[in-house]
Amino acid sequence: MKKSVKLTAAIIIAAVVAIFAIYSAMQPLTAEVIEVKPQTVAQQFKEEGIVAASDEYTVYSLVGGEVLRVNVEEGQSVTKGDVLVVIDVSDMEHQLERLRAERKSLEGQEKKTYQDIQQQLGQLRGQLDSIIGQERQSFTENNQAQAQKQLEIEEIKRQLSQRKEEYEKIKILHESGAVSEKELEDARGVVKQLENMLAQQETALALLKEQADPSSGLGQYYEGLKNALQVQVDVLERELAQIQSGSAGTKQYFEGMIEAVDAQIRQVEAQISNSKIIAPASGIIQQIDIKEGMVITPQTRILTIDGTEDYDIKVYLLAEDVINVQEGMTVDIIQERKDQDYYFTGVVKSIAPSAVERVSALGLIERRVEVTVKPGEGKPELRPGYALDVQFTVLKQENKLAVPKTALFPYDDGDALWVVRVGRAKVQKVIKGMETDNLVVVEEGLQSGDKVVKNPQLEGIEEGKKIKEMIK
Repeated sequence: MKKSVKLTAAIIIAAVVAIFAIYSAMQPLTAEVIEVKPQTVAQQFKEEGIVAASDEYTVYSLVGGEVLRVNVEEGQSVTKGDVLVVIDVSDMEHQLERLRAERKSLEGQEKKTYQDIQQQLGQLRGQLDSIIGQERQSFTENNQAQAQKQLEIEEIKRQLSQRKEEYEKIKILHESGAVSEKELEDARGVVKQLENMLAQQETALALLKEQADPSSGLGQYYEGLKNALQVQVDVLERELAQIQSGSAGTKQYFEGMIEAVDAQIRQVEAQISNSKIIAPASGIIQQIDIKEGMVITPQTRILTIDGTEDYDIKVYLLAEDVINVQEGMTVDIIQERKDQDYYFTGVVKSIAPSAVERVSALGLIERRVEVTVKPGEGKPELRPGYALDVQFTVLKQENKLAVPKTALFPYDDGDALWVVRVGRAKVQKVIKGMETDNLVVVEEGLQSGDKVVKNPQLEGIEEGKKIKEMIK
């Protein structure tokens, strides 16, 4: 009896379960579905940007020395042309004085050299005139000596002629015995003496005439002296003429030396003028890198000025994200505020040619590329250092069918969706296209108006299952 009751109860329970199962299977499955319609799909990503001055000026010292005065402070507004820093250049001022004195000395040396040449030329001309005078005097004296000698010869000839006549008379008298032999010999001796004297004077006259000949040794002597002096005079006269025309070696030498000193003077003057470091533009002092009393070298960084006229936004993108970013692209910019966020747009102004290492918020070293964004119209009041969110929209596609990524599931070596066709679930194979953070474009497998089950893991869903649509 007990066994039959237990068996009956078990059959009833099994029947109830079967009936419930059949009933449950017959009931539609409630599922959240999405009606697919053409839409614009785009890849978007957001990065933090920092406001920076469009024109940032880093000021360096062009001279070295002790910092005498720093006339500005960080955060101070300056105007173009303001004196920011003064460097001690007293050593350069002393050097400038020495160079100017050296230039003056060179000018004096050049002038003295010119005067020396003129003095030497005057001396040579004097010597030449003296030689010419000596030559003239020598020939004048020679002519006078010749004339004197000629007179003496004429006198001797007259006396000789007279003595010869007397000798002939004495000779006749001697033959007659009227005069002695001694008187005859004395008369002959006088004639002989006069003949000797005549020969000597004629020889002397011939020598004087020979000396007066320009081709003689004396003439050649004076001619040689004159030529030698004239050559020196000609050389100095040419040099003076070249100096006056500016083509002389001496002139060029001093001009070159003076030009070299002038170049040094200009250089030192420029360095002295650079001792006062001037603001290259109006702006705000962002950072000062030196202080009074420091000794700095040329090219030392002094300070940084942010221009006040305009601002940019600096964004650092991952190398893989920057690939599709282009100059001129419009971006969305968000400024977080306590009341509500403020939205405005901007344009990509420039993209750095290379990536740099940046440390992320998690302390990781990443390779990022600097992208400069120019805020557009409607921008709020911005200041250097403000943080903004910049949203980039890339790879935009129009009129595309897209579904949430979570609606897809692997199927038959591909991808598929649960779609609702005639009220029942059906597996639909699809071919994916572009993906964003949330959506996937379906290139093949769907039509506009198709309804896709949002949760492919919904409990109880199967091929042919009746679906109660809950459209979102």
